Amino acid sequence: MNQFDPDQAFREYGPMVSTLARRLILNHEVASEAAQEVWYEIIKSAPSYKNECSLSTWIYTIAKRTISRYLKNEITYSSYEINHYMSLEPIDYTDNEKEKREWVKEKCDHCLTAFCHCLNNEARLIFLFHQIVNLSYNQISEIMELKEENIRKIASRSRAKVKNFMENNCILYNPRGNCRCRIRQHIKSVKLDLEYSKLEKAAQLTRFYLKFEKDLPRQNYWIKIIT
Repeated sequence: MNQFDPDQAFREYGPMVSTLARRLILNHEVASEAAQEVWYEIIKSAPSYKNECSLSTWIYTIAKRTISRYLKNEITYSSYEINHYMSLEPIDYTDNEKEKREWVKEKCDHCLTAFCHCLNNEARLIFLFHQIVNLSYNQISEIMELKEENIRKIASRSRAKVKNFMENNCILYNPRGNCRCRIRQHIKSVKLDLEYSKLEKAAQLTRFYLKFEKDLPRQNYWIKIIT
């Protein structure tokens, strides 16, 4: 039986648990707290890990159970609410022009989390496990304690819903859409729209999210505990 290695778990799963928390929870401070709580629960439960399931399934099950406790205040956005927000006055930028590109990316990153909130908490978890963490339907079924058939249906509906929201409201995802993004002028000024329009249409939704994870690296929330 393999021994649980905290250092290995930190390296392999810390960043993705942080991503899950960030996409599931709009408030970054709450997301950070939730991700760190996952680490506490993992360390506390480590003696009971018996290799009866894969380490990833065990860790993501703890992540699901722990982060879910923080989701009670999360909201689900309707099409009306998204459209209303997009119709508000454009956001201005007055700081250092050299830092503008990173500012634009951070604003867009927050929008990606908001688009995920067109789904309820359960569907958002399943969407992220499948699209971002790249878990199999069978593994998600085990983590969520739902039949695989139900997982497939929820994942398919969730992907279609998020894709629809982004096609209608995200200039990066769909440059030809009727986007009224509040930072549209800034996205164009730093040419971020051209960069993201080069993504292939095949599996674009997954590639789109993963590109943001690569382009805008966030501090692993677990580092605050490990160090």
